[in-house]
Amino acid sequence: MENSLFIRYICYMRNNFFESKDYNKPVFESENFLVIPTLGSLIEGWLLIVPRKFHLNFSQLSLTNFAELERVIGHLAQRFLPIFNKDQFVVFEHGPTLENSVAGCGVDYAHLHWVPTDFDLLAGVDNFLNLDYAWRNIDEIKDVKFYNVNDDDYLYLRNQEGKHFMTCQENIPSQTFRKVIANYLGIPNSYDWKLNPMAENIGSAYTKLNFHE
Repeated sequence: MENSLFIRYICYMRNNFFESKDYNKPVFESENFLVIPTLGSLIEGWLLIVPRKFHLNFSQLSLTNFAELERVIGHLAQRFLPIFNKDQFVVFEHGPTLENSVAGCGVDYAHLHWVPTDFDLLAGVDNFLNLDYAWRNIDEIKDVKFYNVNDDDYLYLRNQEGKHFMTCQENIPSQTFRKVIANYLGIPNSYDWKLNPMAENIGSAYTKLNFHE
């Protein structure tokens, strides 16, 4: 990777929570993307899709990269959902437009969350966080490049039905979708990945993925 900020995240993950460097190894790689487990895996099998080249958010990707990204997402669903006994997943991004933005959740490097779950995250944003956002239906993830006309921070979601949504807002709270998932799980105060690394979920995920190699 070309950006030291994300490398620092990986080193933070290794040095503070794990004895084995194996926890930093990608579980899948393509030409332009890496897939790794994430700190704060509230759900076993929670993964991050990370571009090899630095971007602050996925709206900055080249259009030519999005077809590959869709193939990566499809591969994760086909290969990993059965391993974790799941049949549904969501994909989401907290998309900051400036470094050190609250919306960026503390990592100034584009990363897309892939989470095996049946939780309705849009409903949760309203019901748990009382955020009455207007969500735009978009055709596919690459459309995040075209609808942020005011350069606000944004949230992107692909739900379990494969429908795509985004909203652009001035003051998106940190870790919005993580807060929603923590509420669904009944542990609303455990949303912060920096305070709750959920190392046991990362370790068990690696064990299952290595067993199925």
